[in-house]
Amino acid sequence: MSDHQSGGPGGRVALVTGASRGIGRALATGLARAGWDLALLGRDRVALDATAEQCGDVRVLTLEGDVRLAADVTAAVEAAETALGPLSALVNNAGAQHVGPALELSPEHLDDIVDTNLKGAFLCSQAAGRSMLRRGGGGAIVNIASAAALVGTTGRAAYAASKAGLVMLTRTLAREWAPHRIRVNAVAPTFVDTDLGRQTLADPASRAAVVAAIPLGRVAGYDDIVPAVEYLLDDGRAGFVTGQVLAVDGGLSA
Repeated sequence: MSDHQSGGPGGRVALVTGASRGIGRALATGLARAGWDLALLGRDRVALDATAEQCGDVRVLTLEGDVRLAADVTAAVEAAETALGPLSALVNNAGAQHVGPALELSPEHLDDIVDTNLKGAFLCSQAAGRSMLRRGGGGAIVNIASAAALVGTTGRAAYAASKAGLVMLTRTLAREWAPHRIRVNAVAPTFVDTDLGRQTLADPASRAAVVAAIPLGRVAGYDDIVPAVEYLLDDGRAGFVTGQVLAVDGGLSA
C-alpha cells in the first residue's frame, strides 16, 4: 500500500476497483478532477501508482489487493478509512473476461470470471456498505456491468452471466440499503476499446461486426462512461435514482 497524497482534507471519498488501467484509470482521473479523494484498489502496484500520479491535487491512496479475496477487500476498506475517512462512494470496476465457445470454457476460467465480476463486487459492496453505515448512512455505489447483461451474445457465456448477476445484485442491494440512504446503480457499457475489449475488437472483421450492431455506429469511449458514473454518484443530480441500470451502449439494447 502506498499513499500518494496532496492537497487538504476533502469531504468525499471514493473507492475505485480495477483502477490500474482502462476504464478504472479513466474513472479515477475523472473523479479526481471532480474533487473526490480516492482509494484505488488493484493487483498491479506499478500501474496503480501510475494512475495515482495522474490524479492531480487530491488525496489518493493506492491499495494492492485482489477483490476476489475477502481479507484483501476488508483490509483495503480499513486502510482507506484510516487514511481518508469513511467511504462516500464505491465504483466496482474490476473485471475479467474470456472470449470463446461455451463448450470450451474451462472451470478455471469460469471461476475467475464469476469470482472477479460478481463475487468481488459483492465483497467490495459489503465492506463499503459497512463503512458508509459507520459514517451514519448515505452513500452511492456504481457497478460497472455490461450490455452483455442485457442482450444475448456469443462467445462470452461466463462474462455475460456474471454481469447479469451483477445487475440483479445492484437491484437487490438498492432495495435492501435504501433505508440507510445508500444508493446502488449500474452502468452497462457496450464494447469499449480497453484491454478486455480488444480481445474482440482487435480483429478488423469482428470490430466491424460489433460496430454494425450498434445503432450509433461506434464502440464506447471513456468519455461516454465516466460522465455516466459521475452522474450516478452525485447526490445533487441523482439523489432519487437507485436500483437502475444506465445502458451506455449506443442503442444496442434498445
